[in-house]
Amino acid sequence: MSHPKLYEARGAHYNHDSQTTSFCLYAPNARSIWLILTTYGIKKYRLQMIKNHEGLWKIVTDKAPPGQTYLYLINDYHGKYMLRTDPISFSIVSNCITRRAQSVVHDETVYKWGDQNWMRQRSQTNPLKSPLSIYEIQPKSWKSNVYWPLNFRQITSELVTYCNQMGFTHVEMYGILEHTDRWEYGYQVTNYFAPSRFNGICDDLKYLIDHLHQNGIGVILDWIPTHFKHCHFFHRYSISLHEYDGTNLYAGTESQWGTLYFDFDKEETRRFLFASALYYLDRFHFDGIRFDAVSQMIRRNQTDIQSAISFLHELNHIIHTHYPGVLFIAE
Repeated sequence: MSHPKLYEARGAHYNHDSQTTSFCLYAPNARSIWLILTTYGIKKYRLQMIKNHEGLWKIVTDKAPPGQTYLYLINDYHGKYMLRTDPISFSIVSNCITRRAQSVVHDETVYKWGDQNWMRQRSQTNPLKSPLSIYEIQPKSWKSNVYWPLNFRQITSELVTYCNQMGFTHVEMYGILEHTDRWEYGYQVTNYFAPSRFNGICDDLKYLIDHLHQNGIGVILDWIPTHFKHCHFFHRYSISLHEYDGTNLYAGTESQWGTLYFDFDKEETRRFLFASALYYLDRFHFDGIRFDAVSQMIRRNQTDIQSAISFLHELNHIIHTHYPGVLFIAE
Protein backbone atom coordinates (compact mmCIF):
# COMPACT_ATOMS: atom_id res chain seq x y z
CA MET A 1 0.00 0.00 0.00
CA SER A 2 1.39 3.42 -0.96
CA HIS A 3 0.93 6.65 0.98
CA PRO A 4 -1.92 5.92 3.43
CA LYS A 5 -2.24 9.66 4.14
CA LEU A 6 -3.25 10.71 0.63
CA TYR A 7 -4.79 13.89 2.02
CA GLU A 8 -1.28 15.24 2.58
CA ALA A 9 -0.65 15.13 -1.17
CA ARG A 10 -4.06 15.43 -2.82
CA GLY A 11 -6.74 18.07 -2.50
CA ALA A 12 -6.10 21.81 -2.15
CA HIS A 13 -3.19 22.94 0.06
CA TYR A 14 -2.43 26.57 0.85
CA ASN A 15 1.21 27.63 1.30
CA HIS A 16 1.70 30.66 3.56
CA ASP A 17 5.25 31.34 2.43
CA SER A 18 4.47 31.59 -1.28
CA GLN A 19 0.81 32.58 -0.76
CA THR A 20 -0.18 30.02 -3.38
CA THR A 21 -2.46 26.99 -3.35
CA SER A 22 -1.52 23.67 -4.91
CA PHE A 23 -4.26 21.43 -6.29
CA CYS A 24 -3.80 17.72 -6.90
CA LEU A 25 -6.46 15.36 -8.28
CA TYR A 26 -6.36 11.67 -9.16
CA ALA A 27 -8.17 11.02 -12.45
CA PRO A 28 -5.87 8.78 -14.50
CA ASN A 29 -8.20 8.25 -17.45
CA ALA A 30 -9.45 11.81 -17.98
CA ARG A 31 -8.55 13.51 -21.26
CA SER A 32 -8.15 16.99 -19.78
CA ILE A 33 -9.07 18.84 -16.58
CA TRP A 34 -9.51 22.50 -15.67
CA LEU A 35 -9.62 24.04 -12.21
CA ILE A 36 -12.66 26.32 -12.01
CA LEU A 37 -12.46 29.04 -9.35
CA THR A 38 -15.89 30.45 -8.55
CA THR A 39 -17.53 33.45 -6.92
CA TYR A 40 -21.16 32.98 -5.84
CA GLY A 41 -21.20 29.85 -7.97
CA ILE A 42 -20.15 31.72 -11.12
CA LYS A 43 -16.90 30.93 -12.92
CA LYS A 44 -14.17 33.42 -12.06
CA TYR A 45 -11.06 31.68 -13.43
CA ARG A 46 -10.56 28.58 -15.58
CA LEU A 47 -7.05 27.14 -15.25
CA GLN A 48 -5.69 24.16 -17.18
CA MET A 49 -4.19 21.37 -15.07
CA ILE A 50 -1.22 19.18 -16.03
CA LYS A 51 -1.20 15.38 -15.74
CA ASN A 52 1.83 13.41 -14.54
CA HIS A 53 2.78 9.77 -15.08
CA GLU A 54 0.89 8.66 -11.93
CA GLY A 55 -2.47 9.90 -13.21
CA LEU A 56 -2.37 12.95 -10.94
CA TRP A 57 -3.49 16.32 -12.30
CA LYS A 58 -1.78 19.32 -10.70
CA ILE A 59 -1.67 23.09 -10.70
CA VAL A 60 -0.31 25.81 -8.39
CA THR A 61 -1.96 29.23 -8.40
CA ASP A 62 -1.96 32.48 -6.42
CA LYS A 63 -5.62 33.05 -7.32
CA ALA A 64 -7.07 30.67 -4.71
CA PRO A 65 -6.55 31.88 -1.12
CA PRO A 66 -8.26 30.16 1.84
CA GLY A 67 -12.02 30.43 1.50
CA GLN A 68 -11.94 30.25 -2.30
CA THR A 69 -14.61 27.96 -3.76
CA TYR A 70 -13.74 25.70 -6.66
CA LEU A 71 -14.82 22.83 -8.89
CA TYR A 72 -13.08 20.69 -11.50
CA LEU A 73 -14.23 20.62 -15.11
CA ILE A 74 -13.37 17.14 -16.35
CA ASN A 75 -13.25 15.99 -19.95
CA ASP A 76 -13.51 12.31 -19.12
CA TYR A 77 -12.43 9.08 -20.79
CA HIS A 78 -15.48 9.14 -23.08
CA GLY A 79 -15.14 12.81 -24.02
CA LYS A 80 -18.00 13.88 -21.73
CA TYR A 81 -17.64 17.14 -19.81
CA MET A 82 -18.69 17.24 -16.14
CA LEU A 83 -18.24 19.75 -13.31
CA ARG A 84 -17.28 17.94 -10.11
CA THR A 85 -16.37 18.65 -6.52
CA ASP A 86 -12.96 17.56 -5.28
CA PRO A 87 -13.15 13.98 -3.89
CA ILE A 88 -10.63 15.06 -1.25
CA SER A 89 -12.33 18.30 -0.19
CA PHE A 90 -11.52 19.54 3.30
CA SER A 91 -14.56 21.81 3.36
CA ILE A 92 -17.71 22.02 1.24
CA VAL A 93 -20.29 24.79 1.07
CA SER A 94 -23.61 25.19 -0.72
CA ASN A 95 -23.95 28.15 -3.03
CA CYS A 96 -27.02 30.19 -2.10
CA ILE A 97 -27.77 31.02 -5.75
CA THR A 98 -27.11 27.77 -7.64
CA ARG A 99 -27.69 25.50 -4.59
CA ARG A 100 -24.77 23.41 -5.76
CA ALA A 101 -22.12 22.10 -3.39
CA GLN A 102 -18.63 23.41 -4.05
CA SER A 103 -15.24 22.54 -2.61
CA VAL A 104 -13.45 25.17 -0.53
CA VAL A 105 -9.75 25.91 -0.10
CA HIS A 106 -9.10 25.47 3.62
CA ASP A 107 -6.12 26.56 5.69
CA GLU A 108 -5.34 23.67 8.07
CA THR A 109 -3.03 25.85 10.19
CA VAL A 110 -5.71 28.27 11.42
CA TYR A 111 -7.30 26.23 14.20
CA LYS A 112 -5.20 25.94 17.38
CA TRP A 113 -5.98 22.89 19.49
CA GLY A 114 -6.15 23.00 23.27
CA ASP A 115 -6.53 19.26 23.99
CA GLN A 116 -2.85 18.34 24.33
CA ASN A 117 -3.32 16.80 27.79
CA TRP A 118 -6.18 14.62 26.54
CA MET A 119 -4.25 13.41 23.50
CA ARG A 120 -1.16 12.61 25.57
CA GLN A 121 -3.19 10.67 28.14
CA ARG A 122 -5.13 8.82 25.43
CA SER A 123 -1.95 7.50 23.83
CA GLN A 124 -1.03 5.87 27.15
CA THR A 125 -4.47 4.39 27.89
CA ASN A 126 -6.23 1.20 26.84
CA PRO A 127 -9.89 2.29 26.48
CA LEU A 128 -11.10 -1.31 26.70
CA LYS A 129 -9.96 -1.52 30.32
CA SER A 130 -12.18 1.34 31.47
CA PRO A 131 -15.99 1.64 31.59
CA LEU A 132 -17.59 3.12 28.47
CA SER A 133 -20.87 5.02 28.36
CA ILE A 134 -21.54 6.32 24.85
CA TYR A 135 -24.08 8.99 23.90
CA GLU A 136 -25.04 8.84 20.20
CA ILE A 137 -26.12 12.05 18.49
CA GLN A 138 -26.82 13.45 15.06
CA PRO A 139 -25.38 16.99 15.31
CA LYS A 140 -27.68 18.52 12.71
CA SER A 141 -30.80 17.56 14.68
CA TRP A 142 -29.46 17.89 18.25
CA LYS A 143 -31.45 20.59 20.09
CA SER A 144 -32.83 21.71 16.72
CA ASN A 145 -34.28 20.10 13.61
CA VAL A 146 -32.64 19.02 10.38
CA TYR A 147 -34.04 22.00 8.46
CA TRP A 148 -32.51 24.56 10.83
CA PRO A 149 -29.42 22.85 12.27
CA LEU A 150 -27.16 24.59 14.74
CA ASN A 151 -23.48 25.17 14.09
CA PHE A 152 -21.05 22.77 15.77
CA ARG A 153 -19.89 25.65 17.98
CA GLN A 154 -23.45 26.46 19.06
CA ILE A 155 -24.08 23.00 20.50
CA THR A 156 -20.73 22.71 22.27
CA SER A 157 -21.46 24.18 25.70
CA GLU A 158 -24.79 22.43 26.25
CA LEU A 159 -23.50 19.09 24.94
CA VAL A 160 -20.50 19.19 27.28
CA THR A 161 -22.74 20.01 30.25
CA TYR A 162 -25.25 17.28 29.41
CA CYS A 163 -22.60 14.58 28.96
CA ASN A 164 -20.94 15.45 32.26
CA GLN A 165 -24.26 15.50 34.12
CA MET A 166 -25.28 12.11 32.70
CA GLY A 167 -21.88 10.47 33.14
CA PHE A 168 -21.18 9.77 29.46
CA THR A 169 -17.54 8.99 28.67
CA HIS A 170 -17.91 9.37 24.89
CA VAL A 171 -20.09 10.99 22.24
CA GLU A 172 -20.63 9.05 19.02
CA MET A 173 -21.58 11.30 16.11
CA TYR A 174 -23.38 10.16 12.99
CA GLY A 175 -24.14 12.29 9.94
CA ILE A 176 -20.66 13.86 10.11
CA LEU A 177 -19.45 12.91 6.63
CA GLU A 178 -20.69 15.17 3.84
CA HIS A 179 -24.07 14.13 2.40
CA THR A 180 -26.58 15.81 0.15
CA ASP A 181 -29.87 16.39 1.95
CA ARG A 182 -30.82 17.85 5.32
CA TRP A 183 -33.40 15.15 6.03
CA GLU A 184 -30.97 12.25 5.49
CA TYR A 185 -29.43 10.46 8.46
CA GLY A 186 -26.07 10.93 6.75
CA TYR A 187 -25.35 7.39 5.57
CA GLN A 188 -25.42 8.19 1.84
CA VAL A 189 -22.04 9.86 1.74
CA THR A 190 -20.83 12.08 -1.09
CA ASN A 191 -17.46 13.20 0.32
CA TYR A 192 -15.21 11.27 2.69
CA PHE A 193 -13.05 14.16 3.91
CA ALA A 194 -15.33 17.18 4.32
CA PRO A 195 -17.56 17.27 7.41
CA SER A 196 -21.23 17.96 6.77
CA ARG A 197 -21.76 21.53 5.61
CA PHE A 198 -25.10 21.62 7.46
CA ASN A 199 -23.30 22.21 10.78
CA GLY A 200 -20.48 24.46 9.64
CA ILE A 201 -16.94 24.14 8.32
CA CYS A 202 -14.20 21.80 9.49
CA ASP A 203 -12.78 24.26 12.07
CA ASP A 204 -16.21 24.38 13.72
CA LEU A 205 -16.14 20.59 14.14
CA LYS A 206 -12.61 20.82 15.54
CA TYR A 207 -13.87 23.36 18.09
CA LEU A 208 -16.59 20.96 19.29
CA ILE A 209 -14.22 17.98 19.60
CA ASP A 210 -11.54 20.10 21.26
CA HIS A 211 -13.90 21.29 23.99
CA LEU A 212 -15.32 17.83 24.58
CA HIS A 213 -11.74 16.61 25.10
CA GLN A 214 -10.92 19.46 27.45
CA ASN A 215 -13.87 18.34 29.55
CA GLY A 216 -12.85 14.68 29.63
CA ILE A 217 -15.20 13.37 26.94
CA GLY A 218 -14.07 11.21 24.01
CA VAL A 219 -15.54 11.42 20.52
CA ILE A 220 -16.32 8.54 18.13
CA LEU A 221 -16.93 8.95 14.39
CA ASP A 222 -19.67 6.94 12.69
CA TRP A 223 -17.89 6.12 9.41
CA ILE A 224 -19.41 4.57 6.28
CA PRO A 225 -16.81 2.53 4.34
CA THR A 226 -19.24 0.05 2.77
CA HIS A 227 -21.11 2.10 0.15
CA PHE A 228 -21.42 5.60 -1.31
CA LYS A 229 -24.03 7.73 -3.06
CA HIS A 230 -23.61 7.97 -6.82
CA CYS A 231 -26.41 10.13 -8.25
CA HIS A 232 -25.63 13.03 -10.60
CA PHE A 233 -27.98 15.80 -9.51
CA PHE A 234 -27.71 18.35 -12.30
CA HIS A 235 -26.88 18.30 -15.99
CA ARG A 236 -23.10 18.05 -16.30
CA TYR A 237 -22.58 18.52 -12.56
CA SER A 238 -21.83 15.82 -9.99
CA ILE A 239 -20.69 15.39 -6.41
CA SER A 240 -20.28 11.63 -6.78
CA LEU A 241 -17.14 9.50 -6.80
CA HIS A 242 -18.63 7.19 -9.41
CA GLU A 243 -16.99 7.27 -12.85
CA TYR A 244 -15.06 10.32 -11.73
CA ASP A 245 -12.82 10.29 -14.80
CA GLY A 246 -15.27 8.32 -16.94
CA THR A 247 -14.07 4.96 -15.64
CA ASN A 248 -14.95 2.94 -12.57
CA LEU A 249 -12.26 3.69 -9.97
CA TYR A 250 -14.19 2.75 -6.81
CA ALA A 251 -17.51 0.97 -7.27
CA GLY A 252 -18.68 -2.61 -7.09
CA THR A 253 -22.33 -3.61 -7.39
CA GLU A 254 -25.46 -1.68 -6.42
CA SER A 255 -26.34 -1.92 -2.74
CA GLN A 256 -29.65 -2.57 -1.00
CA TRP A 257 -29.83 1.16 -0.18
CA GLY A 258 -29.71 2.34 -3.80
CA THR A 259 -26.06 3.30 -3.41
CA LEU A 260 -22.94 1.57 -4.74
CA TYR A 261 -20.79 -0.81 -2.74
CA PHE A 262 -17.11 0.00 -2.64
CA ASP A 263 -14.98 -2.56 -4.49
CA PHE A 264 -12.08 -3.47 -2.18
CA ASP A 265 -10.32 -5.34 -4.96
CA LYS A 266 -9.58 -1.92 -6.45
CA GLU A 267 -6.36 -0.46 -5.05
CA GLU A 268 -7.64 3.10 -5.35
CA THR A 269 -10.65 2.23 -3.17
CA ARG A 270 -8.34 0.95 -0.46
CA ARG A 271 -6.01 3.95 -0.65
CA PHE A 272 -8.92 6.38 -0.62
CA LEU A 273 -10.65 4.86 2.42
CA PHE A 274 -7.40 4.37 4.35
CA ALA A 275 -6.79 8.08 3.89
CA SER A 276 -10.31 9.05 4.98
CA ALA A 277 -10.13 7.12 8.25
CA LEU A 278 -6.65 8.41 9.08
CA TYR A 279 -7.64 11.97 8.18
CA TYR A 280 -10.38 12.09 10.81
CA LEU A 281 -8.09 10.62 13.46
CA ASP A 282 -5.18 12.85 12.50
CA ARG A 283 -6.73 16.23 11.75
CA PHE A 284 -9.91 16.06 13.87
CA HIS A 285 -8.57 14.09 16.88
CA PHE A 286 -11.43 11.57 16.88
CA ASP A 287 -10.94 8.91 19.56
CA GLY A 288 -12.57 6.05 17.72
CA ILE A 289 -14.24 4.92 14.53
CA ARG A 290 -17.48 2.98 14.39
CA PHE A 291 -17.69 1.12 11.06
CA ASP A 292 -21.21 1.11 9.65
CA ALA A 293 -22.76 -1.93 7.90
CA VAL A 294 -19.72 -4.18 8.30
CA SER A 295 -21.87 -7.29 7.78
CA GLN A 296 -22.65 -6.09 4.25
CA MET A 297 -19.08 -5.00 3.69
CA ILE A 298 -17.44 -8.38 4.36
CA ARG A 299 -20.12 -10.87 3.29
CA ARG A 300 -22.84 -10.78 0.63
CA ASN A 301 -24.80 -13.51 -1.13
CA GLN A 302 -23.44 -16.04 1.38
CA THR A 303 -19.89 -15.33 0.21
CA ASP A 304 -17.05 -13.81 2.21
CA ILE A 305 -15.43 -10.80 0.55
CA GLN A 306 -11.78 -11.44 1.26
CA SER A 307 -10.56 -8.08 -0.05
CA ALA A 308 -12.82 -6.22 2.41
CA ILE A 309 -11.72 -8.47 5.28
CA SER A 310 -8.05 -7.87 4.49
CA PHE A 311 -8.76 -4.13 4.25
CA LEU A 312 -10.16 -4.12 7.79
CA HIS A 313 -7.20 -6.12 9.11
CA GLU A 314 -4.71 -3.74 7.52
CA LEU A 315 -6.52 -0.58 8.61
CA ASN A 316 -6.86 -1.92 12.16
CA HIS A 317 -3.10 -2.52 12.28
CA ILE A 318 -2.27 0.95 10.92
CA ILE A 319 -4.64 2.74 13.29
CA HIS A 320 -3.39 1.00 16.42
CA THR A 321 0.23 1.45 15.35
CA HIS A 322 -0.04 5.19 14.75
CA TYR A 323 -2.92 6.11 17.09
CA PRO A 324 -2.70 4.05 20.29
CA GLY A 325 -5.73 4.38 22.53
CA VAL A 326 -8.21 4.72 19.66
CA LEU A 327 -11.35 2.57 19.55
CA PHE A 328 -12.09 0.44 16.46
CA ILE A 329 -15.76 -0.63 16.49
CA ALA A 330 -17.64 -2.78 13.96
CA GLU A 331 -21.42 -2.60 13.65
